[in-house]
Amino acid sequence: MLELEGFPLYAAIFVGKTIEVSLDTLRLMLINRGKKLLSSIVGVIYVVIWLLIISSVLTDIADDPVKVVVYSIAYGLGIYLGSVFEQRLAVGLTSLQIVQSEAEAENLAQDLRKSGFGVTILEGHSVGGTKRELIFVQLRRRSVPKAMELIRSHAPNAMVSTSDVRSLRGGFVR
Repeated sequence: MLELEGFPLYAAIFVGKTIEVSLDTLRLMLINRGKKLLSSIVGVIYVVIWLLIISSVLTDIADDPVKVVVYSIAYGLGIYLGSVFEQRLAVGLTSLQIVQSEAEAENLAQDLRKSGFGVTILEGHSVGGTKRELIFVQLRRRSVPKAMELIRSHAPNAMVSTSDVRSLRGGFVR
């Protein structure tokens, strides 16, 4: 429990809760990416902060309901900041699936390869029977903006989907 009163207590609750929830959001995203050890370490820090903050909020809660409001607002902010933080860390792998016309697919694949990305092309057909090429790129999440910019500039009409990759064996990943 934090031995503070008034504004210093509210500030400590706000900052502590924001950090705690940011860490918990990050911890959950790390678990989803298979980062067990790192998520466990973050979890230990999260629990210590949570215990300090919740004990301070619950002490004399009926006499000081402002603590509940501060706690609740910090909770929402913590979720947002945790998501932003995780996105900037860009932990993990992503798969890009690109559908492109047969005529333009090879040019796009060559441009991606020139930029250092591993590319696999498969032949496909659209609903109307039109030949399409399916381009697969496995890459680190932090490289997605560069790849997407390259795709936008060379093939603005390509259909692109992304998905998180939990595990990958073999191949080339940039």
